[in-house]
Amino acid sequence: GNQGDGGNGNQGVQVQLVGDSTEALKSLADDVIPLLAQRKELRDVHVDTGDRTSELAIRVDRERAAAFGFSAEQVASFVGLALRGTPLREFRRGDNEVPVWVRFAGAEQSKPEDLAGFTVRTKDGRSVPLLSLVDVQIRPAATQIGRTNRQTTLTIKANLAEKVTVPEARAAMEKPLKAMSFPAGYSYTFDGGDYQDDGEAMGQMVFNLVIALVMIYVVMAAVFESLLFPAAIMSGVLFSIFGVFWLFWITGTSFGIMSFIGILVLMGVVVNNGIVMIEHINNLRRRGMGRTQALVEGSRERLRPIMMTMGTAILAMVPISLTSTTMFSDGPPYFPMARAIAGGLAFSTVVSLLFLPTIYAILDDMSSGAAALVRRARGVPKTPPASVALESGA
Repeated sequence: GNQGDGGNGNQGVQVQLVGDSTEALKSLADDVIPLLAQRKELRDVHVDTGDRTSELAIRVDRERAAAFGFSAEQVASFVGLALRGTPLREFRRGDNEVPVWVRFAGAEQSKPEDLAGFTVRTKDGRSVPLLSLVDVQIRPAATQIGRTNRQTTLTIKANLAEKVTVPEARAAMEKPLKAMSFPAGYSYTFDGGDYQDDGEAMGQMVFNLVIALVMIYVVMAAVFESLLFPAAIMSGVLFSIFGVFWLFWITGTSFGIMSFIGILVLMGVVVNNGIVMIEHINNLRRRGMGRTQALVEGSRERLRPIMMTMGTAILAMVPISLTSTTMFSDGPPYFPMARAIAGGLAFSTVVSLLFLPTIYAILDDMSSGAAALVRRARGVPKTPPASVALESGA
């Protein structure tokens, strides 16, 4: 089957080279990119330079400048004055100081070719074109320098090959990087970017899952006025999660954010079926039926409704679980969520009909035993049968 959050042209992975020198990182990237490009899991491996713009690189020709009696610093100041002006002493207006710059008219829109119109005068009175003293070059430059923990970083990005998951692509990146020998002070990291965001999102989803379980348990404990019956129902939730991993293992599906969302949806359906069954069994016992008979009759009578509910829900998930439809154009696919719901429901159906009555009986015995110990400790005489005691207290 499809594996995990299958790759497409809009999904990618990245790794950051970390060190002190930008030039050294660029040299490392030249060695790393061919190695990563050989991996069949990766496509279009490239250095991410961020949003790029052009910069004007001006190098002073020291020999020509010296021939006319200028130092490199003097020529640099001439160029700065020509292109952006020079600051003067601040103008004081009362308690305020106003910065003052002097510049040529139109310097804000100056271009490299404008330097051709500037001349400088030598000590002997000769006029020298400023452009003859410098080499001018326009080259692309990154608008920002990446840094991680106060170190310079260079990000290498790659797209995913067809049906390749993000974890698989990350492993494909990491294997050649581990085999490389990095200079002292240089390394690589997957922190930052998509991996860090995914890790934070997964952590948040785990927290949400725990909060949902606690809230469901508290609400059921208040409704049943018991701590044991909700525990029996919650056991069905845990078994259904086993069903999720079972189906994921069979289909080779990776666990991700959409899988967590599927489990949250799954919990509501499983808990609902458990509540209906437990409440029906309790009603039979309140009518005077013995516990064992109530468990058998309750399970038999709830068999058809549970099978119909589960069957329709599972069938509704089948089309989604077999497609690679994604959220928007470059979002995660829906099929992990559908497979989580379908696998969990299929497994929880067996649990609800077979294991839930057994767990109910075990917890009920524990409740009766605990109540007997408390009565014995208090010296209270033995009370009527369990079916009556259940109505008044468990």
